[in-house]
Amino acid sequence: MYEDKNEKEYVLSILAKNNPGVLLRISGLFSRRCYNILSIVACQTEDTDYSRILIVVAGDDRIIRQVDKQVSKLVDVENVTVLEREHAVIREHLLLKVSRTPQTSEKLVELANVFRANILNVDPESMILELTGDAATINSFIELAQPYGVLQILRTGAMAMGK
Repeated sequence: MYEDKNEKEYVLSILAKNNPGVLLRISGLFSRRCYNILSIVACQTEDTDYSRILIVVAGDDRIIRQVDKQVSKLVDVENVTVLEREHAVIREHLLLKVSRTPQTSEKLVELANVFRANILNVDPESMILELTGDAATINSFIELAQPYGVLQILRTGAMAMGK
């Protein structure tokens, strides 16, 4: 995936006060340091005063330690945790609109069943499928749907929770 063998993907879980501009300040820190954000998901937590921001970033251990320290210094940030993949549940969500014909419809239903995807909508020319899984599962599903004609992809970034 990456040329540098020491470089891998990390998931940062950031708990921040739910104040205007907090996401901009956090993402701005990454862009100022030229760190590439692979995905970012933000949502309000069970406590409406706080948001949880999940950022997937590629780098080595040194870069991640540096990012952790710098993000932790931001005013509205309460806590930063680097989630270990083996100690977390990590999922993405996908909505996929694919072309369908009466001839391909059965194959698309079979594909959905294999992946335990939900069929949300069926029109004469298209079908909308929904899938939740890890990145590899989502990627495989998209790849197998390509021959039918992918019309639209809507995909979240990684959502993660420590075990």
